[in-house]
Amino acid sequence: MLGPLEVLDAGRPVRLGGPRAEKVLATLLLAGGAVIGPDGLTDALWDGEPPPTATHQVHKAIAGLRARLPGHIDTVGTGYRIRADDLDLARFTDLVAAGALTQALDLWRGPALAGIDGRTLRAAAARLDDRRLAAVEASVELRLAAGDAGAGLAAELAGLIAAHPLRETLRRQLMVALYRCGRQADALAVYAETRALLARELGVDPGPDLVRVHQQVLRADPALDRPGAAPCTLPYDLPDFAGRTADLTRLLEPAPGGAVVISAIDGMAGIGKTALAVHAAHRLAPSYPDGQLFCDLHAHTAGAAPLTPAAALERLLRMLGVPPEAIPEDLDGRAARWRAELAGRRVLVVLDNAAGAAQVRPLLPGSPRSLVLVTSRRRLGVLEGATVLSLDVLPPAEAVALFAAVAGVSDPAAAEVVELCGFLPLAIRIAATRLAHRPEWTVATLAGRLRSARLAELTLADRGVGPAFALSYGQLAPAERRLFRLLGLHPGTDFDAWSAAALAGTTPARAEALLESLVDAHLLRPYGANRYTFHDLLRSYAREVAPKDGGRRLHDYFLAAATAATDLVSPGTRRFTPAAAPPRHLPALSDVDDALAWLAAEHHTLVAIALGADDWQLACVLRTYFEHRGHFADWRATSEHALAHADPLGTVLLRFGLGSLAMWTDRLAEGMEHFRLALAGADPDIEAAALTSLGMLAHLDGRDAEAAGYLRRALTHEGRTAALARNNLGLAEARLGRGATALSLHREALATADSAAATRAILLGLGETSLRLGLPAERPFREALALARAGRFRMQEALALDGLAHATGDPAWWRPALTILTELGVERAGLVRRHLADPAGRWCDLCQAPSTVDDARPAVLLRR
Repeated sequence: MLGPLEVLDAGRPVRLGGPRAEKVLATLLLAGGAVIGPDGLTDALWDGEPPPTATHQVHKAIAGLRARLPGHIDTVGTGYRIRADDLDLARFTDLVAAGALTQALDLWRGPALAGIDGRTLRAAAARLDDRRLAAVEASVELRLAAGDAGAGLAAELAGLIAAHPLRETLRRQLMVALYRCGRQADALAVYAETRALLARELGVDPGPDLVRVHQQVLRADPALDRPGAAPCTLPYDLPDFAGRTADLTRLLEPAPGGAVVISAIDGMAGIGKTALAVHAAHRLAPSYPDGQLFCDLHAHTAGAAPLTPAAALERLLRMLGVPPEAIPEDLDGRAARWRAELAGRRVLVVLDNAAGAAQVRPLLPGSPRSLVLVTSRRRLGVLEGATVLSLDVLPPAEAVALFAAVAGVSDPAAAEVVELCGFLPLAIRIAATRLAHRPEWTVATLAGRLRSARLAELTLADRGVGPAFALSYGQLAPAERRLFRLLGLHPGTDFDAWSAAALAGTTPARAEALLESLVDAHLLRPYGANRYTFHDLLRSYAREVAPKDGGRRLHDYFLAAATAATDLVSPGTRRFTPAAAPPRHLPALSDVDDALAWLAAEHHTLVAIALGADDWQLACVLRTYFEHRGHFADWRATSEHALAHADPLGTVLLRFGLGSLAMWTDRLAEGMEHFRLALAGADPDIEAAALTSLGMLAHLDGRDAEAAGYLRRALTHEGRTAALARNNLGLAEARLGRGATALSLHREALATADSAAATRAILLGLGETSLRLGLPAERPFREALALARAGRFRMQEALALDGLAHATGDPAWWRPALTILTELGVERAGLVRRHLADPAGRWCDLCQAPSTVDDARPAVLLRR
């Protein structure tokens, strides 16, 4: 493919059957073994304008190729796939990756797919030609670094520039080559010509690298001089390096005098540590003319053990030209020889893939003129004197720029692709490379594939995000590996040491130590104070290696902890004792604020566990939290899921909770149905509670005679809800015109209330009846407000604020009520807006004039 398309069988050319067959074969080969559908082939053959006989012609071309290439073309569904065992493009890719650029370039016989026309195929061929040119530039860079700057190199570069006049890298290299040949004026003329060309053709100025070399030529900078025997073992610098602007700026800052400069670059697998270090090293190389050395310490290399410091020093000394027989045997001797060799020199050393500070310390030069760049997947903050640069994922804009540079396309859908890649450079490169190798895919196609199976899609040949993570995982201590696997069972987006301890069956202190170790290994991230989280792709990997059991311990922990927390929020209201294995350790929660803070921090995890559980208990426990904080959607979702797994008691409690939810959200008929179903299987205590709630719903719907009937039945039980039943009966009696009876019921209810929750509701009821009867109502509403705020019950706080607005005639009370109701997403917020729009009009008159409301529904929130 790297030239005219040729097929060889034992060195003999194979005839393909004409131009159409060549196009079909080229399209299949460019797919790299992926399946190509009929549409992909017709697009390649006719550039989107196929004739009526296109399908027949494709079948005919495939049949002809199969006859000439037996056993190489498979039919997969309605598409085709080729198996190519020996492809020059694949060899080129491997050789470039290995740094064997000369051998890679020797494979080319001319422009890629020369002689094959068609818009689609020529675009793919152009991308291949661009890869060749990038390899040529990299090869020239290495030749310049090695001291090759003769007239021959300058002539080669001039020929390349004639064919590719806008390549600034080639022009920069030509300037350096000319300068080293003593042709300073010619080097400056190249810059002037380039500047004029770019302005004329593109309307832009030369890039920073070209400007820098121009300035160096002007001042005859010694950094441009031929390096002679100075060693350079830096790997190939990525031609499509993108992003990391701020990090690169830090690394390129001028080095202070007096000490070895050490920059320690750490980050998770695939974050781009090596790419950044190598790119920075190439940029810094002119400032370190005595050598630029690169040593892979193999902390995370498949099939290789980490280098010992002694072995690493041997490699480094040999890079400096020290004969093997002159290298001392012991570590101390090698370290002393290494420091002596670098004394007085300006050398840049890249120590890549370090296991930790202990592996690196013996390799540090003693010369204050040297620079060391260290990369590691573990945090290197304990490396004395080092400036630590911990890499994060790329910002979205830089991630999209990297994708575009590698894939060679710009598409709005790239924003979703890089997000699905977790903004991780390795994942972005793999995804972009896969797209570049499959011309039949669009960026949207790639996004769809990533949505379905991210880790599986982020693999290319011997590179993959999953394998990179596996190397980090494999370097963990056994206890760290076990906790990492168990955390794959955690359904939350973040977690603390307590839930990690429950998963691992250990103490929170031990769990925290292990979590911090995983943070140091960049397999977890800190998430606020005392909490942790995964990178999205690492979470997917953890779930792949997670054990099959262990999740029940987490369920039992959250059930016990949530029970303790909700008991603090609403003491004495729980109607069952959860049946679960009690965990050894629970967070210390001392008051309602502690409890609500813990519930809020674990909110998403609690919902996920409740929705994944095969029992009903956690959903019932969470009802109190959801009700107090107004999380109505989660209340409904967890309760409806739990109904499918509930026993008779659970069914009654869940129905009761769903009825209360319907009351808060103004679904009165739905609430009545839930309470009636709860009655069917209830014990006397719950029956009384259900009748009490049925009475309230009937009252809210304006059916007060019916409401009074339910409530009188409830009072025959004299159970836990008797005080609330009297309160609700008082509301009904007031609207039925029996004001004195209503007030007596409210006062008796208040005297017999046995909990703060009941007292809050009764005070609201007393305030409403007082409003209806034209009596002072400010005091009960103020007391209800204080209790609601103390109990952190947001809906009741809003109701009390609304009551105060009516009782005092001051619309300012409605503003905090509106804030609460808007945050909770409750429809009653609209009513408060109408109050605020007309605070002195018919709303307050309607509430305070008993003669006008006997048969109407007042506009007090509690009565909605």
